[in-house]
Amino acid sequence: ILMIEHAAIRHIRKSMEEKPDYQTLAVFHNYLEQCHIEIEEEILFPLVVNNVTENKPAFREEAMRIMADHKLIKALFGNLEKWFESKDTEKFNTRFPLYFRLLQEHNDKEDSVVFPHWASMGENELKDAKKEASAIIDAFGKKRYLEVTGLSEYSYTYLFR
Repeated sequence: ILMIEHAAIRHIRKSMEEKPDYQTLAVFHNYLEQCHIEIEEEILFPLVVNNVTENKPAFREEAMRIMADHKLIKALFGNLEKWFESKDTEKFNTRFPLYFRLLQEHNDKEDSVVFPHWASMGENELKDAKKEASAIIDAFGKKRYLEVTGLSEYSYTYLFR
């Protein structure tokens, strides 16, 4: 699901960079923080970091650096929110693309460094991870999740069956 969300985020980035809008960004960031990042921090990283066998110390260190990006993304959003509220349009508009560039670079690192290790997870871990991810999405609101990501109800059901 996270790989599919990364693809959706690339499309969202394109449309949002063409027309920077704080309200749309706030809705997106809410999803990002409460759903996408939550799934990564509560499920993906703990499972992968604790189960990886090859180059464990080096991988663990790299994974922790990648996970630390979440704090940068949240902080940058906080600044964008502050600049929007104070009507500092110049700062908001010049830093807006940085938010998505940072997010895209972060997602690219996850795609190349973290996700390949997901294939080594056992069937029980995968089953539990799906259940936990579905619970996080349900807590966020499945309808809101589908609206932000652009996934269809059918796709969602297929991924979580």
